[in-house]
Amino acid sequence: MRKTITLLLMSFLCTTVLFAQERNCGVMENLEFRTQQDPGLTQRMADIEAYTRIKTQELEANREINGNIITIPVVVHVLYNNSTTNISDAQILSQIDVMNEDFRRLNSDADGTWSQAADTQIEFCMSSVDPSGNATNAITRKSVTRQDWGTNDDMKKSSQGGVDPWNTSEYLNMWVVPQMTSGGQTILGYAQFPGGSAATDGVVMGYNYFGRIGNVSAPFDLGRTTTHEVGHFLNLRHIWGDGGCGFDDFVSDTPESDASNGGCNPSHVSCGTVDMVQNYMDYSDDDCMNLFTQGQTDRMRTTLLPGGVRASLGASAKCGAPPAPTCTDGIQNGDETGVDCGGTSCAACPPAPTCTDGIQNGDETGVDCGGSCAACPSGCSDNEVTVTITLDNYPEETAWTITNDGGATVASGSYSTANPDGSTVTEDLCLPDDCYTFTITDAYGDGICCSYGNGSYAVTDSSGTLASGGAFGSSEATNFCLGAPPAPTCTDGVQNGDETGVDCGGSSCAPCSGGGDIVLHEGFFESGWDGWSDGGGDCYRYSGSRSSEGSYSIRIRDNSGTRSAMTSESFNLTSYNQVEVQFLFYANSMENGEDFWLRFNNGSGWTTVATWARGTNFNNSTYYTATVTLDDSQYNFGSNSQFRFQCDASGNGDQVYIDGVKITGLGSGARIGNDETLPLQVNGAEEGFNSEVDFIIYPNPVNGSVLNVELHDDVNATYRVLNMLGQTILTGNLENKSINVGSLESAVYFIEVNDGEETMVRKFIKK
Repeated sequence: MRKTITLLLMSFLCTTVLFAQERNCGVMENLEFRTQQDPGLTQRMADIEAYTRIKTQELEANREINGNIITIPVVVHVLYNNSTTNISDAQILSQIDVMNEDFRRLNSDADGTWSQAADTQIEFCMSSVDPSGNATNAITRKSVTRQDWGTNDDMKKSSQGGVDPWNTSEYLNMWVVPQMTSGGQTILGYAQFPGGSAATDGVVMGYNYFGRIGNVSAPFDLGRTTTHEVGHFLNLRHIWGDGGCGFDDFVSDTPESDASNGGCNPSHVSCGTVDMVQNYMDYSDDDCMNLFTQGQTDRMRTTLLPGGVRASLGASAKCGAPPAPTCTDGIQNGDETGVDCGGTSCAACPPAPTCTDGIQNGDETGVDCGGSCAACPSGCSDNEVTVTITLDNYPEETAWTITNDGGATVASGSYSTANPDGSTVTEDLCLPDDCYTFTITDAYGDGICCSYGNGSYAVTDSSGTLASGGAFGSSEATNFCLGAPPAPTCTDGVQNGDETGVDCGGSSCAPCSGGGDIVLHEGFFESGWDGWSDGGGDCYRYSGSRSSEGSYSIRIRDNSGTRSAMTSESFNLTSYNQVEVQFLFYANSMENGEDFWLRFNNGSGWTTVATWARGTNFNNSTYYTATVTLDDSQYNFGSNSQFRFQCDASGNGDQVYIDGVKITGLGSGARIGNDETLPLQVNGAEEGFNSEVDFIIYPNPVNGSVLNVELHDDVNATYRVLNMLGQTILTGNLENKSINVGSLESAVYFIEVNDGEETMVRKFIKK
């Protein structure tokens, strides 16, 4: 099977070190941040790039100038903290003029230095219609107290003090802020590349780099920062490909460059050719930039034309005249005093809500009661249910829903960081007999536990607790039923009644065959704890390179007893003679002799069933798979059996990361080997072959300068090392079975190996 490298690229942060007045870019750190925030980003970016390559080739082969002008509606959100940063309308409009001149090649500094310079046939306009259909000047203004907005998109979120974007499929949203810094550098602006979240799509600029009149700062005072960022927004890369000679910006008619160019040196030569320092996608001063090429034009238009990722923006009509108000458009416009009512043209609006009109309106919580009216009478003819959520030490933004057995939401709520530390919030509900799913989610994605404390939730009725939990990951779901549960059947997929297996055995169902294995549990922790719980706050749902499968694992550590233990849900194991537990693990900073255990509880107490010791069964910084087989004759399986991973080490820095836990009830035929531990291929770290490994690399991470590569067969193969942008860094053959990676910077890379029959890919880390 052919394996491919996916191209990762997301957002561009263009910065300047003020004392040197040179541009710089922080794209790599932002790329890593966005990729962690959005696991689906990588594939979307790869799909967009594949489409772009095909369509630009079609444009090159069938070049036709047809006067098809694409006009993009713009809205500008100004966040200001004084009269200087509250830039004028005239300064904003001067930026639109600059973009129209630059993109249409009508700029007065255009010259004939580069024959491939092109008119992109892309124009920009200030939107004339807002999302509600009303006339607008497309400028919003918000007074803020914050000076530095950084690069984490806070300015795009009203919840963080910024301004939410208008519909990003119809408007190019621009934010202008007082200041942005990162790593001690002042940031001119940044853009979101196609494929990212609609909630943060658009471009951001510092107030003094936006436009060419008013409060602007030389040498970036001619509006070219925004031209540059809009180029990124429309799928252009930096002209030097963010690397040296041999790196690619995916445009055929831009010459290679060994690095970015600051200032203005049109005669600078690198990679055997003159650098195109006048290109808007270089880092030259504003008065040096003057062109996009035809190849860059093709990439941008491919993004906006039908089929492109920004086609809806290219087709947006938000620059036209707003529609005349009517009494049937569902919008309060014109001189209406309500939605489609009141004013000179529409029928009078209905009277204000009262507590005697027989309608639940206004802020009433019932018919003519609650809210501003007298409290509604209490009482519930169904089941009185209470949802309780406790946020300890660090309250998170938390939302919950209850859905019925048919999947419909019957209740929901949310609580934010406005709730005090350690506060408890409750919601009283009235629910009919049914089975429900209670789901709680954490907006931060790291749970309400971990280093910030231990949150918890409970759903209760008069009989007691229906659902409970705490220290969940980004989300957790629990099922419960109200009223009498359904009668057991042999077809409900549940082991209930007197069944000895799932839908088999007992007095009503066919006997269990006992011949097949049944997977009782699989936990990969990608969306939560998958039924496991921590022992009191000292374990952690971890996201990063130490996870063996996917992006998440569970970290246990030190010798704090059950505080650092992860414990499974309960299983009925009475119908099995043997149970197999298989899992993946990775250790960090464990000393020789320090160990961790798998423990088992058949309902009467905990027993250690397997121990792994550092230096005997495993080493640090290596990915392993382990398999343990338990026999009923030894452990007396019960109907309420649990498993637990627990660590015995000397301190908090000693950690084991557990992932890919699979618990299987075994059919006929006894297994041998109570504890088998093998190194495995996972996340690009391999030591030793197994049936799934095409080639192995080690050590991983690479602390020195040598990466060893071995294939199953002793064949001559070629290799490429690529960075996270998909750019080739190193190439060669594998005659010596090793690669010198000493010249690589600390980062994550891919190695692509071709043995003449297939192309195989692994990921590795250079430290």
